[in-house]
Amino acid sequence: MSTPPPAPPPSPPGFSRLLLVVTGSLAARNLPFALTLLRESRPGLSVRVVVTRSAERFVTRAALAPEAEEVLADEWPDDAARARHVEWAEWAQVVVVYPMTLHFMGRLAGGLADSPALLAVQCTRALVCLAPALPPGGVQSAAYQAHWTALRARPNVVVVPPRPGVSTATGRPESWLSTLAQAIEAAEARWEEHARAGEPGADGTGHLLVDVTPDGGGFAWRRRPGPLAHSPFTPVDPGLNGTLAGLLDGADVRFVPGEVDGGSRVYRVAGAEPAARVLLRDGPGEPMERLLRGLGRALRELHALPPGGVCGPPRARRRLREWLAGDSPSAPAAAAAAALSDRLGPKSWDRLRGWCAEQDADPAVVLSHGAPGLGSLVVSPDGGGDLLIGEDLCAAPWYHDLAWVAGELVEMRWLHEGSPQLWQRLLDALFEGYGRDLGEDANRLVALGIARHLHDISAYVGLDAALVATYAGFLDFLVNLDGGSPHARNS
Repeated sequence: MSTPPPAPPPSPPGFSRLLLVVTGSLAARNLPFALTLLRESRPGLSVRVVVTRSAERFVTRAALAPEAEEVLADEWPDDAARARHVEWAEWAQVVVVYPMTLHFMGRLAGGLADSPALLAVQCTRALVCLAPALPPGGVQSAAYQAHWTALRARPNVVVVPPRPGVSTATGRPESWLSTLAQAIEAAEARWEEHARAGEPGADGTGHLLVDVTPDGGGFAWRRRPGPLAHSPFTPVDPGLNGTLAGLLDGADVRFVPGEVDGGSRVYRVAGAEPAARVLLRDGPGEPMERLLRGLGRALRELHALPPGGVCGPPRARRRLREWLAGDSPSAPAAAAAAALSDRLGPKSWDRLRGWCAEQDADPAVVLSHGAPGLGSLVVSPDGGGDLLIGEDLCAAPWYHDLAWVAGELVEMRWLHEGSPQLWQRLLDALFEGYGRDLGEDANRLVALGIARHLHDISAYVGLDAALVATYAGFLDFLVNLDGGSPHARNS
């Protein structure tokens, strides 16, 4: 009988591809041993190492080669057609710069990209973990403090606080550095949050971070603004929260206002999955029709309440207005707007801007949820739902909330397979619950919602030229749709 092949090594928790950039600190001399320990503790981890020219004074590539998949010099390749920095940036899930000299830190913080490693770190969407190694006086220096502040502000960067060590130069505990193991631990601690923020429709983006944990017999949803959030949550009105909490007792969809907990809002509900995830997994059907009908009714009841002290337009429409005007604070979103306007052409682009201006000028406003997406509708075990509310409360025309949900459904129908009739029944259920549909303006309202979603993906998840081109085609159809509407049977 033949011996069965050995089982493959287990994958490490979280990430499995690590790019290690070694810079010219004396601490680099310990890396062969540190890499041996790393390989033994995480046998499924694939490691590629890039060694800067200054680092080769303290450690050779030959010494590191046995412990890594590949060891390369931080030099531009002779083959000009080979973009080494692009290969590294796309391959890595996590980049660790260890040990990082003050010189490399300053070049990175200043935006320099004069070596393949620097260019890769500047451009990658991977998580970047920086582990400084500083001489006596380094932590107190104005340069280090400025670089620390600048780099920590980057959404995909974590800077490991260095620990005191004995300086080789003075023999006193005046130097500052960390171990490679501490850098890996810091990367792992941030990895889950970063990975979520890199996936559209997942539980975290640069705009919003969400944690769901068991809470008694249900779940606590903790939501907080992401590192790139355009603006803070709407302040809580305790009186209004009480009204909303008791408004729909016994209905299929109920309102759940959030409790303030520091910079977060906490919502206590029975379910652990948003309707968006359930819909994409299970597809449209009778259970989702029930939810959409209940959501329509909930929005109608909300809009019947007086706006009271809630004022100001929706946060989402402010983002959209700035974006369409070419004034987005997000560089990736601004690039997406330029590409989209080129694809649509001046006439269609101006039409989008005009439709947005019409909403801003509409004086007839109601108390509005502001962002009633299917990611905020939590499915309960009984088949009903809890609509998380409060972060985006605003005064807006009645159609703002209804168009938000309709736009999501039209976009899902467009991007995913399934029976057009079943998707249409979801829209019909939403409008039936609300008591009216979007009428002749449906195409323009849905187009604005989809344009806003493209902005949010580009600003808070990542710029994707192919995705912009795909959305441009659909938006071109909606913007130039005459006499039809997205809830028509032939949409």
